[in-house]
Amino acid sequence: MVFSVLMMLLVSSAVAWAETKVPAMVRSANALVDANGDALVTVVEHAAFWQGRFKDIDKDKDGKLTAAEFNAATNEFFGNMDKDKDGKLVAKEYIAFWCGPKAVAPVTIKKKAQKKMDANQDGKIGDDECVAFWSADLFDMDSNRDGKISREEFMAFIANRFKEIDGNRNGFISIEEYTVFWSDKISAAKKGI
Repeated sequence: MVFSVLMMLLVSSAVAWAETKVPAMVRSANALVDANGDALVTVVEHAAFWQGRFKDIDKDKDGKLTAAEFNAATNEFFGNMDKDKDGKLVAKEYIAFWCGPKAVAPVTIKKKAQKKMDANQDGKIGDDECVAFWSADLFDMDSNRDGKISREEFMAFIANRFKEIDGNRNGFISIEEYTVFWSDKISAAKKGI
């Protein structure tokens, strides 16, 4: 009995240790967003994920993100999404990272798609909504329209996103600006955007 209890403690602490040693974003973002693991991402889970990401990115814990902190996290994201390590992101890699491995990425993205997560306003982000939202991002990033996103295209897009999130244009992103940005992306449908 004591041996069983000790083994359970050992296994659970090994799992906890492994989770702390594996960078959070190495796993797909979709798995992390789905906090309760029910294979359904809610608007609340999505908002909580982005607030948590702010804290992860804010390396000096001063409550604001610098462009350097933002770019470092972005560079890490790119590496985690680029599964085949060819230096380019294709729709399959990008959509799988954000929407999960079962999400079906479009073969080609020929036009801008929706820019809101919960398009039908039901409080849940369905696979189709997730794919449409992140496909729009992918389309916007692909400046040369070759169907692949280079690290340079990705970083240029993210530099613009930093400016977009930095609402007061002071060169830093506060937790409030970060939260408002992602809240607007989730609830844009409710505002008729």
